[in-house]
Amino acid sequence: MAAARPEAKRPPQARRGIVGRIVGIVAGLALAAAAVWAQTNAMPYEERGSFLTTKGKIGQVVKTNRYSVKVTSVTAARAVDTKTFSGEALKVRTSHVFLLVNVSATTVRQPMDLSTLSPPALLTVDGRRYDTTDRVDQSLTLLSKRFQPGLWSSGLLVYELPKDAVPGVRFIFAPSAGAIPVDTSTPEAEIDLGLTPGAADKLISQAPAYRSLVNKTS
Repeated sequence: MAAARPEAKRPPQARRGIVGRIVGIVAGLALAAAAVWAQTNAMPYEERGSFLTTKGKIGQVVKTNRYSVKVTSVTAARAVDTKTFSGEALKVRTSHVFLLVNVSATTVRQPMDLSTLSPPALLTVDGRRYDTTDRVDQSLTLLSKRFQPGLWSSGLLVYELPKDAVPGVRFIFAPSAGAIPVDTSTPEAEIDLGLTPGAADKLISQAPAYRSLVNKTS
């Protein structure tokens, strides 16, 4: 009876080669995703798939093939509040102005989220782009909500910007349907907030000294 042959062991160098290839593939995918994200954000807004942009006005439902969105109101304040780690309210002031955009949205087929890496933005007439402020806890805003098919979710998005940037500013909305932080195939909604120079001046001049987000009643 022939003796059983011992099982051949894979040389350490071969195992290291396989591990190296796996690491290389993962790193390559990560770099590719980062390159797409960087390229998308480096392009001017007008070049970032303008053919996917659906335009509308404040008070209108803007419909795309993936979601519908509506800006119901825009208000301003010179100070808002946020939550500390202990849950207490903390007042946040600015020498500029806070714009509070009240937004409602729903999806067509699948759940969608707002990306914190590329959140809904305000775009000025001269091309300046303002993301939601990082001075307000996201749990108090629309960034904390998930949009479901046929169900409308509403909330505020808070922006801090110079007063001279308010006239003519537009709202840009594009949620994400997956793990990729920036999905260039997702259609954007561009909404005119109706902030003509006169309307912007009135909004800013009548802005209350303080608007509570922690203890909001509506």
